[in-house]
Amino acid sequence: MYNRWIYDKVNNLVEKYHTRNPEELLDLLGIKLHYIDSPSKLLGVYQVILRNRVILIANNIGSLKKIVLAHEIGHDQLHRQYCIDGHAFHENKVFNPTDVFENEANIFAAHLLISDEDLIKTMREYTDDKTMAYKLGVDINLLNLKISEMVKLNKFPTDICYIENPKSTFLEDYSPLDDE
Repeated sequence: MYNRWIYDKVNNLVEKYHTRNPEELLDLLGIKLHYIDSPSKLLGVYQVILRNRVILIANNIGSLKKIVLAHEIGHDQLHRQYCIDGHAFHENKVFNPTDVFENEANIFAAHLLISDEDLIKTMREYTDDKTMAYKLGVDINLLNLKISEMVKLNKFPTDICYIENPKSTFLEDYSPLDDE
């Protein structure tokens, strides 16, 4: 299955609302955004309070704002019932896949912020991930997550690069002495 449901969820959302911009999506989805003073390293929180969907982000979040909002919208779209049941998601690190929910929200953010077309176009023009991430305006980890998911979904054009799954026996003939 390879998280196809997340990919489809993002694409349906983008098709319905005609935007990949997290701030625009907040309004369109009816999610309230509040800025908070955060003495800790808290980046964002998603929770449902009295049937109101709420995202809290640190007012000093800076350049991570777009990623954190996309991630928290991912929790809203993928894990809302979990929050309705009384739980909340508190992020103090970006790309800290401590559990399935966090990893899924990161995948959602990657698909939301990077369209397939933009990724493929950028990969045809540039060869290194740092430059591609800069050109796409995203964190390098988000870019690499998007590429990884595209490969799993067989949505990666083979004319850009051919990716072969390693054989499970690739270490059978390896000897540490070969490294010397």
